Amino acid sequence: MTPPNSYSEHWFRHFHADIPQERTAKEIELICSVAPLPEFRRVLDVCCGMGRHARALVQCGYSVTGIERDAGAIAKAREPGDGPEYVQADVREYQPATSAYDVAIVMSQSFGYFDAATNRELLRRLSDGLRGGGRIILDLWNPEFFITHRGERNLETPAGIVRERKEVRDGRLFVRVDYPEDEHDDFEWQLFTSSEMHTLADSVGLSLIVACTDFEGATKPRPDKSRTQFVLEQSPRVECC
Repeated sequence: MTPPNSYSEHWFRHFHADIPQERTAKEIELICSVAPLPEFRRVLDVCCGMGRHARALVQCGYSVTGIERDAGAIAKAREPGDGPEYVQADVREYQPATSAYDVAIVMSQSFGYFDAATNRELLRRLSDGLRGGGRIILDLWNPEFFITHRGERNLETPAGIVRERKEVRDGRLFVRVDYPEDEHDDFEWQLFTSSEMHTLADSVGLSLIVACTDFEGATKPRPDKSRTQFVLEQSPRVECC
């Protein structure tokens, strides 16, 4: 049986094809606004998938390293050969060098897959990889939305109709996706309110400086919006005398 959060080839075929350029542009616009050049040039793109954000950021002038565990996805990311550096690694085992990056991005709900202790440890290691004043941008599911949007629905994708079932239990979102190919994927995430993210960030030396939705920094999270973006900032590092 495929373990949860593995992202099969069926998921990529149904959900990662034909993503509108307008969507990518809006997401990149927020990243550039909260991590502007030249101050935030070195970017770590965590769970980068097929490199959609990494390529766009390189085109904007950033230096980007993408981390991805899926061999097929990272092979696709490398095909264009257009600037980003890619590393195939499981994020639970990847440790960036201290102060190696100015900003780390975790897009498309790619944070929260594991138990609470592992999620905290991952955030701590990303924090350690930032220079003082560096930032982490998290694009996550909004728990308030899914408390009132449970159950089943059909999704029309470019590759066919997908059946999705969602439920929230004990602060986690569980999703089963049934594909027309008679295959399925299971996903789960730890969910975070703004208050819970503030507590988590503080526990690893980060400060929550932005909580927004729709990739608009001035728009506060709302119960009718499924995604929340958090921007966390590393405290200035104290140089050893």
